[in-house]
Amino acid sequence: RNPQGPGYKEEAVAGAPSGDFIAHTQFTQLGGHVVVADAQAALAGRDGLTLHLHLWSTTPHKRQGVVSRWSEADGAGWALLIEEGHLVLVASDGKQVSRLASPKPLFPEAWYSVIARIDVKARQLTLSQVVTLNSVNSRFGRMVDLDSDAAASAALLGVPSAAAVPVVMAGLASAAGAAPVVALYNGKIDSPRVWATPLSDADCASLHAGGCVPGARADWDFAAGISRNGIGNDAVRDVSGNGFDGRCINQPDRGMTGWNWDGREEHFIHCPEQYGALWFHEDSLDDSRWQKSSTLAIPANLPSGAYALKLIQGEDVDRVPFFVVPPQGLANARIAVVIPTFSYLAYANSQVLQNAATGQSVMGVITTLDDLDLELHTTPAHGLSTYDYHVDGRGVGYSSWRRPILNLRPDYRHEFGSVWQFPADLHLIDWLTVKGFVFDVITDHDLHKEGAAILRNYAVVISPSHAEYTSSQMLDAYEQYFASGGRSMYLGANGFYWITSQHPEKPWLVEVRKGESGDQAWRARPGELYHSTTGERGGLWRHRARAPQKIWGTGYTAHGLDVSAGYYQLPDARDPRLAWIMAGIGADEVIGDFGLVNGGASGLEMDRVDYSLGSPPNTMLLATSHGHTASAM
Repeated sequence: RNPQGPGYKEEAVAGAPSGDFIAHTQFTQLGGHVVVADAQAALAGRDGLTLHLHLWSTTPHKRQGVVSRWSEADGAGWALLIEEGHLVLVASDGKQVSRLASPKPLFPEAWYSVIARIDVKARQLTLSQVVTLNSVNSRFGRMVDLDSDAAASAALLGVPSAAAVPVVMAGLASAAGAAPVVALYNGKIDSPRVWATPLSDADCASLHAGGCVPGARADWDFAAGISRNGIGNDAVRDVSGNGFDGRCINQPDRGMTGWNWDGREEHFIHCPEQYGALWFHEDSLDDSRWQKSSTLAIPANLPSGAYALKLIQGEDVDRVPFFVVPPQGLANARIAVVIPTFSYLAYANSQVLQNAATGQSVMGVITTLDDLDLELHTTPAHGLSTYDYHVDGRGVGYSSWRRPILNLRPDYRHEFGSVWQFPADLHLIDWLTVKGFVFDVITDHDLHKEGAAILRNYAVVISPSHAEYTSSQMLDAYEQYFASGGRSMYLGANGFYWITSQHPEKPWLVEVRKGESGDQAWRARPGELYHSTTGERGGLWRHRARAPQKIWGTGYTAHGLDVSAGYYQLPDARDPRLAWIMAGIGADEVIGDFGLVNGGASGLEMDRVDYSLGSPPNTMLLATSHGHTASAM
């Protein structure tokens, strides 16, 4: 909507379906957790129970469910909780509530072995915690005496009720069934096991010491299913043989270091027994799980391009974008624009300048906030971007399109004070349209799925403003296409930078793990750089010998974000072989020292030719920008 630009444009599609439909209030369940069905109440504890697990809490000051078979509405069942920094065991028949709190608080990010027992015959509850930190697995090292081992007991007033709820890990069932799950947990849980009887003191001592006690009714191994291709599903396996398999909700972090990680192996596929932890966050989201309100039928003859579903309610208007691509294997044009949907997901609902210290520290201009930014800040149910932090301090590694993405809108003005990504790419779509070029639109997701075959349909493929996030399949496709004579126009910068994976069973979900270096909003913890979805190392493609220069000639070097500059010509610009490129441009003319975005062609983010990183030796460098401000880091 820059008044100096072409203006906002939209055109109604003739013959497209329209009309009224009734929308419904929708509930979004936030927070990672695991649900285990227990229809026969075999884990209800009516004959007694022992629960053992390893715990690494990040926010112990909050009330959270750790493992439970508890109905919050009825106050019935049993639950291991954290309340005001202490572990708490509760059991209730729906009338009388028995409660036992550990006398010593939990330290954050320190591993504990925890045992909770319900002895129905002896009418007793017992609870014990033992610190199990080593040199690398916790915030503190072995030099620190946490003095946090504790044990306690209390009377059991009533036999735990077999409430009509499942077993929930990392939360509490609010009522019959599982949803909504409340009192969500932040932190890691490793190797939870349940025996349908109270174990002896000797058995409990053995468990605290890392031993094994046979006969568990349920034994959940979060590392089961690890392969060279990662942990590609939401299943949680019960290795006891009794069939109490569970299911992850909202993608808790997998491939996480466990209580016994010793730092010698950093890839979970090589040492799965030390990667038995799930890291849960109360604000994670992989799918809003809304009920469908209406279906839009896309006309079969709709040309490939960028579209939106326009929604109107009273004076409020929303436009939900989508892309129409050609049928697989076909092309309607000689030009293809590759829409960077992986990058759109990485930035989906980003709050960089509200929540990320990195963004705040590098901005040389005043932040611009839209109403949508304020909505994202106050409504966590929209989910986070890979530039944000979970409430417990870990960077967000997963992003999904199965939720409202409020900053993926045609007229959104980014926090940087500029158009960015989708709205910026619409400048290109508009230019091609106005100039009369016939083109197709394809997306990162199509390229990831179909590979080089989809590119070979075209004489030229255009990468627009900011294709920062890319998969190995996409890099392979470009490389194969170019090596066989394909042509491209790379019109942005900071492209093909972060290693990005697509979930093999949930194509709407991508994974990013920021590495030890790079222009990063957060950094993966030691031992947790490998993607759970594919098993591949995260971080920068450069660090896996696939610098962007090797494919595109240039690669990311700096960002400025404040003011932009033009390009000053270099000797290669006057090479007679390039006269067709430079036709109409004066010998001393500065190229692009103007524009709708920050006043110039170069400055938001910038690339460089670098022969040491793989820029082809026959690369010709026509021009370079200079004169950037101190904000260009």
